[in-house]
Amino acid sequence: MFLSLKQITARILKSVAKEYKDIPINEIISLMSEPRVNEDTLYPNVEPPVIHTDNSEDSSIDEGTRFYDIRFTARVPNDDKDVQLIINIEAQNEFDTEYSLIKRGIYYCSRLISGQYGTVFEHMDYDKIQKVYSIWICTTPTEEFADSIRTYSLKKELLYGSDVDGENAVKEAEKLDLMTLVLVCLKRYDKNDRSANELIDMLTMMLSPKVSSDDKINTLENDYGIPMTREISERVNSMCNISAGFFRDGKIEGIAEGKAEGKAEGKAERDVEIIKIMLGDRHSVPEISKLLHLPVETVEKVQKSITP
Repeated sequence: MFLSLKQITARILKSVAKEYKDIPINEIISLMSEPRVNEDTLYPNVEPPVIHTDNSEDSSIDEGTRFYDIRFTARVPNDDKDVQLIINIEAQNEFDTEYSLIKRGIYYCSRLISGQYGTVFEHMDYDKIQKVYSIWICTTPTEEFADSIRTYSLKKELLYGSDVDGENAVKEAEKLDLMTLVLVCLKRYDKNDRSANELIDMLTMMLSPKVSSDDKINTLENDYGIPMTREISERVNSMCNISAGFFRDGKIEGIAEGKAEGKAEGKAERDVEIIKIMLGDRHSVPEISKLLHLPVETVEKVQKSITP
């Protein structure tokens, strides 16, 4: 998955996580863990810490299974303690839903913290709890949220009495700094009206079905200084094939054009190719069905056709 590339994830961290604001990209990359695919354990206590990507999931008996696009850990720079941040990144293409995305994000942060019990800390040793970030890349935000980055975190409000100051105030603030929800809200792609924010501009362009893979590769290399490796090129090409799943308006426009040209069968063939690519990238059947707005049966049929 494109968003799990360290060159991309490091830039997300630098833009939204205060711990990495002044750290060079290459150093951020060195602080991040290595990818591991198809892990379903919440934060095993191992060295080095691991990224969970593609079909990583968080399960509970009562709540079923939730899929995370990317989950990983990263060490805090310039810290004299062996501390890690647990960061979850998930692309979100359904913004204006029947539930509050902000409340859902806060719930995810809470689960990421509670999931540390038994691995990061045990019994009453709550001081070992590690900070979590839940970063949502929102591809189709409502108009008032578009082209913005918002963070939500814990804060104190003194209702009565005198407040602490100096070193005690710093220590108190550190104890509250346990979770941050980040909404990175993209905008509709327009090459003549680009975002002034570098991260939003890059992700809007990369996730847009209106930009060719060659243009995306050139922009990454020339505008953002990302060295173009074979892996990155392949991920970009793959993203171009499935980007319609991230931008509903782009997919709808593509379908409309296909009907206008009398090529319904051509669309069906493209859907099959997209499904094959996503299966190859280890996306699950339910996830593909949701992203592409296709029946589960259609995805399962393609899966059976390519399964030995």
